[in-house]
Amino acid sequence: MSSLAVFLVLGGATAFAATQLAKNSVGSQQLKKNAVTAAKIKKNAVTGAKVKAGSLKATDFAVGQLPAGPKGDPGPAGPTFGATSGGESCDSLGDPFEVCATTGAVNLPASGPVLLIASAEWDNDDDGTPPNSGECRFSVDGTPLEDPDVTFGEATDTHQIDEGGSISMNTITAPLPAGTHAFALECNEEEPTVYIAEAMLSAVLLGS
Repeated sequence: MSSLAVFLVLGGATAFAATQLAKNSVGSQQLKKNAVTAAKIKKNAVTGAKVKAGSLKATDFAVGQLPAGPKGDPGPAGPTFGATSGGESCDSLGDPFEVCATTGAVNLPASGPVLLIASAEWDNDDDGTPPNSGECRFSVDGTPLEDPDVTFGEATDTHQIDEGGSISMNTITAPLPAGTHAFALECNEEEPTVYIAEAMLSAVLLGS
């Protein structure tokens, strides 16, 4: 009986101590690490004043919660790295070569080879007596490329005046430095009278 009395006394004291803690007696040392969970925090209990300044990141906010910042200066237009020209013609071809289509100045933003693609129509001029022939080539910055060149025309009278055929050619230049360049399709006349119509030329930077 005496042992039971001691047990009840001690048990009662423990229960009293657990439920009747003195005000402001529990501090950070009494709490275990990670003891306070989100579920234990009262709703709306944490205010901005309790959040350390500069500690929150964009990922801490839901999508759409952060307002968009002001738009920056769009800046100057970027450099041109491709150009095309179409519908041009060369009447009364002669020798030396004449420019039948040109891209004009093309500002390459980086060094690299350039793909050149050209097409055109050739036609017999007033004198349709065969043979009628000519030649076309590419040029870069006024300097002709040695390859390729295309010979056009015919040695028969199959096509009459204002009739002819088509021309198509392409090449990849050697790497060109960044900066302004001009590309052209040039043609000449070898036998007796032909001209170029609907000449088209495209230049595209392929990269270094």
